[in-house]
Amino acid sequence: MDNGQHELLRVVFTTPALKQQIDDHLDGGSKINAIKELKEYCETSDNPDWLKNGTRVSLRLLKDVVDKYAIRRIVYSKLTKLSKQIELYCDKHGYNNMGSKEGAKSKDGLYVHQYTDLELVEDHRGFIVNNFSWKPSHNEYKEYNKLWRKYNESN
Repeated sequence: MDNGQHELLRVVFTTPALKQQIDDHLDGGSKINAIKELKEYCETSDNPDWLKNGTRVSLRLLKDVVDKYAIRRIVYSKLTKLSKQIELYCDKHGYNNMGSKEGAKSKDGLYVHQYTDLELVEDHRGFIVNNFSWKPSHNEYKEYNKLWRKYNESN
């Protein structure tokens, strides 16, 4: 992702009114209106710093940013559902029955931290909002699907 996309995506995530308007358009199934909303914001805003460095606000840039935002929004939504499902499972069966991954090792080779499934999901939700260059890998998507099946079969 180039710097213009990164900065414009940051603007979308950190501007609540703009984010809400884009969400409303995407919920209504109108990506083109979301792009128009972002274009209007760029034209009427008080020239944020990323516009001063010569970044051209083209339709391609706007479309790419809205596409990336829409994908991140969907993944965030699904991770939120997974997080709630894990919590429901743990409320019913006990938090000691939650799965975990091997965490950090001490010098003597013993595991000193177990990385729980809920921690994994919550960390990835945070990455989506705070780290615009991060995206889940193919294996992480597979892991999300395994966790969804695991925490849904026993309910």
